[in-house]
Amino acid sequence: MAETPITYAADAYTPERAQQPRSEECRHSRRFRLAAASGQRLPRRQPTVDMAPMRELRDTPPAKLREIEAMPGHTPRPPDRPEHPLRWDEECLRYTSQTKRNFFFGIIRVTGIVGIFWLTPITFLTAIILAAIDANDARTGNFFFNFIAFFWWEGTLLVLIGSLVLWGGANLIYRLFPNWSSGYQPGPMWELNRATGKVVVFSNPGKKSTAWQVAHELPFEEFDCYLQSTPSHQGLPQFNLSLMHYREEAHVALVGMFGATSSHVEQRAAWDMIQRYMDTSQPLPDTPMWEEFRHLDPTTLEHDQRTGRNPRYWRDMDDDAFAQRVNEQQDKLNAFYRG
Repeated sequence: MAETPITYAADAYTPERAQQPRSEECRHSRRFRLAAASGQRLPRRQPTVDMAPMRELRDTPPAKLREIEAMPGHTPRPPDRPEHPLRWDEECLRYTSQTKRNFFFGIIRVTGIVGIFWLTPITFLTAIILAAIDANDARTGNFFFNFIAFFWWEGTLLVLIGSLVLWGGANLIYRLFPNWSSGYQPGPMWELNRATGKVVVFSNPGKKSTAWQVAHELPFEEFDCYLQSTPSHQGLPQFNLSLMHYREEAHVALVGMFGATSSHVEQRAAWDMIQRYMDTSQPLPDTPMWEEFRHLDPTTLEHDQRTGRNPRYWRDMDDDAFAQRVNEQQDKLNAFYRG
């Protein structure tokens, strides 16, 4: 029973459904449109070639797939899967963010690491330069003894000790109180469901009392995708994706799952991958992350049986072949989206 493929709903998504006219008027406020649709609207397509962002490929090399597969009790359908706020499988893409506590202690730990490996050496080198200048300008005494006297030991030690306290303290809290300090919000933020063809937006995933409450459940074909751009700290553009319902104020920020990138190519590939994933007339995208779920999707199962695809194509690939596939994928994306 656990290996039975999913069943599609009668109104699951296919590209033909996106061709239906939209008769109802938009109800968006100006503020909502500025937040959810402030960029370029990407066209709807019916991708028949696997287009996936490079991060999704690079982050899941064959060795990592085999490591996950070898974990005790690992199965594509664990018992807690239906209630888990994070999912990436044959049935749905579901996302939630870290808890505020996890984010807070994560920032403290990163600050400590930056202090140890970046700020401390800079402080040390700065103290050496200033002490050498002061010792050279001193009118009396030996240069070496003047250098020792002028060197700012206290500042260097203060930066190092402070950084170690931040890094070590955060790690200690994570170790002693893992359930309290780390983890994700109790409920999901959104879900893209291949089996039903619906986009689900949840109300307030941060509180247990409101987690899993559905704010909107609407057909995927009624959503438009926007390529948004925001400046980084260096003033360079960072691209991300946003799904917005054409009528209701329902919005899905895809930046949490697919990140913000300096290249628009990554985001366009992510949008095409989502369209391919939601299209039940086509198999799942042939990428490493979905390989162990392919036999659990009816369209994909039929496709793989017809074409004779090796069910362990990605998992049994050697490192050199994988590196070549990564390069080929990058060339394919650049050729298609940059033209």
